[in-house]
Amino acid sequence: SMKHLKNADENKLIFYEPQMLSALLEMLSSLSTSSGGFNPTTLLVSAYPDLQPWCVKEMSSVENANSFYFKYMSSLLHHEEGNDAARRDGELVKEWCLMLSSQEDTENADEDWKRECFLHIASRDDESSILYHRDLHFLMDTSTKMSEFGLALDIANEIVQSIRYRHNKQVLGDVLKHLQTISDVAVKGNDGELNATLLSQIITFFNVIAPCLEKHQYEIDIIAELTKLLEQCRTEKTKNTSYASTNVGACITCISENAPPSKSLRVFSQWEHSSIESASLVSAIQTSLIRGAREGLRSELSGSLLRIKRAREEGLRPMMMENEMTNWDSVGSIVTDGSGEEEEEDEEAGGGGFIWKRVLDGTLQIAK
Repeated sequence: SMKHLKNADENKLIFYEPQMLSALLEMLSSLSTSSGGFNPTTLLVSAYPDLQPWCVKEMSSVENANSFYFKYMSSLLHHEEGNDAARRDGELVKEWCLMLSSQEDTENADEDWKRECFLHIASRDDESSILYHRDLHFLMDTSTKMSEFGLALDIANEIVQSIRYRHNKQVLGDVLKHLQTISDVAVKGNDGELNATLLSQIITFFNVIAPCLEKHQYEIDIIAELTKLLEQCRTEKTKNTSYASTNVGACITCISENAPPSKSLRVFSQWEHSSIESASLVSAIQTSLIRGAREGLRSELSGSLLRIKRAREEGLRPMMMENEMTNWDSVGSIVTDGSGEEEEEDEEAGGGGFIWKRVLDGTLQIAK
């Protein structure tokens, strides 16, 4: 085996066989520094798990250890060509993520490429993520350190929905800390512009995490948190001359569009500086009222059924609008193939072609 490896040329692809292990261990140091001959990475990856990554790391030469080991791990945990068992090893995946999030310059690995590799693991939207062991708590921390704040919020949302994590008080506490960090980033924004997209994600997440935190005696007052966001914007505007004057209004809009209407209306009514931003508030209050009205009607099948329900509660015979009666009567005459069979079937069902008449009269029969 030793002779076979030494005589290998650069155009030859060699795969691991068990009898090669001792020869690999002896040659590992020289393989990592070899500038000519065959590429040993494929061979070392195929030797997993007989040849463990820690062994490759320790036996590699000190001079090129980081670069060689990084290439090895890149191949071992590659989302398409990597080893399935290695991708399911939690410790290996964690080590790989730490290498990807490192700010150190790594040969042949630019920042965009490292970010893409990390997303293959961390992002649930990436099809490759199911191939990896995903420690959500760790991935949320790493995403925040890499300034992938939107991804960190997505993972936090996964944590709250996960049976494994949502009952863990320590993990939920860390979620809150990251949420505060990301809120500060969203308010400060980039080049004086508020990050409205990220802020909207944060406000929406408040609605998700609040019920989970209440079960663990974590007090989170959504109204207080939303008010804090407004105060942060106003404070940033006061101390930062490059901060856009429209950012407070943008924050108000984000709250009106993403917070529960009942909460947003209370925030606007209680905020002591509300009169200063009256123009933005009028529009925001209108948005909140419209959203509240729509949510109130969401459980109803239609406005017609709502009128029927209210009329029956009052003991009255419900009345349909004249144009509604006309429109539905015309539907019965239009939807036919000219044979009149549909009309005959409707008549046999009892009540002509207009279903609402039977609903109003209480004669409609529904098969169960």
